[in-house]
Amino acid sequence: MYDSVFLNYWKGREMLMDLKNLLTFKTILETGSFQEAARKLNYAQSTVTTQIQQLEQELQVKLFDKIGRKMLLTSAGSDLLPSVNQILETYNTMKNYSNNAELKGELRIAVPESILTYQMQSILKEFHEKAPNVKLYLKTLNCFEIPYEVENGLVDLGIYYDVDEKSNQITKSKLGSHAISIIASAQKEIESINFFNENKEFDVSFLSNDVNSIYQKHFEAMVKERNITLNHRIEAGSIESIKRCVINNLGIAVFPNFVFEEELGKGLIRKVPSPLDSQEIATVYSYHGKRWMSPNLTYFIELLETRKGEF
Repeated sequence: MYDSVFLNYWKGREMLMDLKNLLTFKTILETGSFQEAARKLNYAQSTVTTQIQQLEQELQVKLFDKIGRKMLLTSAGSDLLPSVNQILETYNTMKNYSNNAELKGELRIAVPESILTYQMQSILKEFHEKAPNVKLYLKTLNCFEIPYEVENGLVDLGIYYDVDEKSNQITKSKLGSHAISIIASAQKEIESINFFNENKEFDVSFLSNDVNSIYQKHFEAMVKERNITLNHRIEAGSIESIKRCVINNLGIAVFPNFVFEEELGKGLIRKVPSPLDSQEIATVYSYHGKRWMSPNLTYFIELLETRKGEF
């Protein structure tokens, strides 16, 4: 199997370009650094650096700028990214041409922690059972970041809360809607934190694992509109750790209702009435509508469509 393809007369010249260098370029974007890309590809970091230097010499452009610990695309790198995606997708299509009916290769999905943990498990299990030869890469991201990943080919599929992004590249479909609620410990006297009041200050901690989550943004908009102040903020690493803190009366939190159904049913927590009770957020999936859809992506979307009533 050849590891190179011809790019004819780019900037008036004919060049032979190594596919491994293009794959390394894309892996750096997916992982955020040369070091993490080297770990994922099982390369030495010096190999990754050399491959990018070779690619930059061939293209006569600088592809990355280092901002802090992150490697970010230059404007030239952003312009070339769609072409890189197209080359790699074409290569994968050719490589799998003789056996397209068999599900193999890889599938990259971006999804927020809450959806992955509490809504995706049965679908992932079924996909793994039906497509055991597919390498599934799951990337947990904030829902405002996922449309960018989909549009730029860094993932094949995004499943996230609808943030009303504007793109003529993305095809998006709704899976369902969810209410969001504020929760507190069953031990908490919730009468002391009435969010229907205005111009109040509550001596209570607000627990969060993602300040940019869409449900926290709804919460922040509500307290700002009503001029409500919470005296304490606690950042935690995961949704499960936040729920444990809530159960132990360390503060309140806000989540889609499906996140805390089990704890609510066991009487470990209670809902705090608020104007948020009348709001809903939609869950959607999206993919790049102008790129080739692999059998893996097609099958996963079929699974999502059959489970729409569960979202």
